Amino acid sequence: MLRKKLNRSPRSGTKRKRIAPGHSNAVFKSGDGGIGGRIRFLRQQRGMTLEELSAASKLTKSFVSKIERGVSVPSISTAMRLAGSFDITISQLLGENHYDDAISIVRKDERRSFMRPGSSAGYNYEMVAGPKRFKRMEPYIMKPPLQFQEKRLFEHVGEEFMFVLTGAIEVEISGQTHQLRSGDALYFDSHLPHRTRSLGGKYAEVLVVVTEM
Repeated sequence: MLRKKLNRSPRSGTKRKRIAPGHSNAVFKSGDGGIGGRIRFLRQQRGMTLEELSAASKLTKSFVSKIERGVSVPSISTAMRLAGSFDITISQLLGENHYDDAISIVRKDERRSFMRPGSSAGYNYEMVAGPKRFKRMEPYIMKPPLQFQEKRLFEHVGEEFMFVLTGAIEVEISGQTHQLRSGDALYFDSHLPHRTRSLGGKYAEVLVVVTEM
C-alpha cells in the first residue's frame, strides 16, 4: 500500500492545465494590442451588453467576460467570431486596419442642420460627426435663441458639455442661471432640467457634446 501511494504521488501532485472551449491554439497574448480591452471598447461603443455579444458570437457570457478582462486568451476562431459580431475584420479587431468610419472628418461647409426637440423654440443645431456610425458622444454646434421660449426645459440621460465658441450665453439648470462667454466651458448632468439662450442680441455659437452614458 505504501509503495502504491508513493508511486502515485508524483502523478497526483502534477496538475494538468485545462483549456476552456474556444481557447485552444491561442495565438494572442494579453499584451498583444490589448485584445480584451479593445473588445470591451467596441462592445460598449456599440451599446451592446455582454449577453448580446455572447449571443451574437455564440460564446458563453462568462468566456467573453474573461476575454475582456484578459483572464482568457482568444483563439483565431474565437477572435473571428467576435470580429464578425462587430461587423469588422479580424485585422480591424486587432487594430491593424481601420474600419470604414473609424475616422470621421466633417468640413465646415459640410455641416448638416438637424431638427431636435426645441427647434421650434428657435434653436439651431449643426452636426459635426454625422457620418460616424458608432459613437459614444454626440457633438454638434448650437446657436441658442435670443430669448427663452415659453417655459420649455430639456431633460435627457447622460452628461452634457458646452464650450462657447463665439458670443455669450445664459444657461438655466434646475432654476439656477449661469452666464458664459467665449472661451468658457460648462459640464453638467443632463438629466437636470436645462435651457440656453444667446445674450447681447447676437446669436452665439456653442460646441455641445452629449453622452448617453
